[in-house]
Amino acid sequence: MRPNRRLPILFLFAVVFVTVAPLHAESPWELLEELRQSMESAGPITGTFDQTYVPAGFSTGDLESGHLSLWLPRCVRWNYVEPQAKHFLYCDREVYYWNDLEPGGRHYVIEPEAEPGLDLLLVDVTRLRERYLAESERLADGTYNIRLETPAGAEPAFAATLHIDPVADRVLDLEYTDAEGNRTRFDIGGYQKLEHTALFQPPKDIEWTSD
Repeated sequence: MRPNRRLPILFLFAVVFVTVAPLHAESPWELLEELRQSMESAGPITGTFDQTYVPAGFSTGDLESGHLSLWLPRCVRWNYVEPQAKHFLYCDREVYYWNDLEPGGRHYVIEPEAEPGLDLLLVDVTRLRERYLAESERLADGTYNIRLETPAGAEPAFAATLHIDPVADRVLDLEYTDAEGNRTRFDIGGYQKLEHTALFQPPKDIEWTSD
């Protein structure tokens, strides 16, 4: 069975792992512009995540956790650890998926601009303003919520809320809803710098099936 081609949206907001000067902008687009610049200047970085997925129509869902490695704007790798070891690697439009229980893996090519969410990472902010509505809210503790949403009637529908700590320069959590109404939340932390880029190469001992 082919894996779900909806890549973990987490990496679209991977600026959580960037350490730069504190953010001072309050406009959602200014915040996103600063975050994008920070992502691209951070170099290889890694951290941990907990992901909760709640299917449409349900109030509770499944919890998964693992490690995220980033080398933006080129590459992102997710290593899921619990409850099942599985891996996603995106690098230069190439996607690889495999798990630790099977000798083979899947390989396919995607167009970032055609993937809701992925475009937030790779498409120029000026163009993003033509695709999404955005608003920001400064909370009492000094953190920000940034909400991004496709206009009414746009296909596919997509909405996400980022909770950002501008002092620590990271995203505290991310929640998003896809076109089917499925909800996903990521809690992120434990970030640190990577000293190498070997993780961004697909394993050589995997037999890849290309789609």
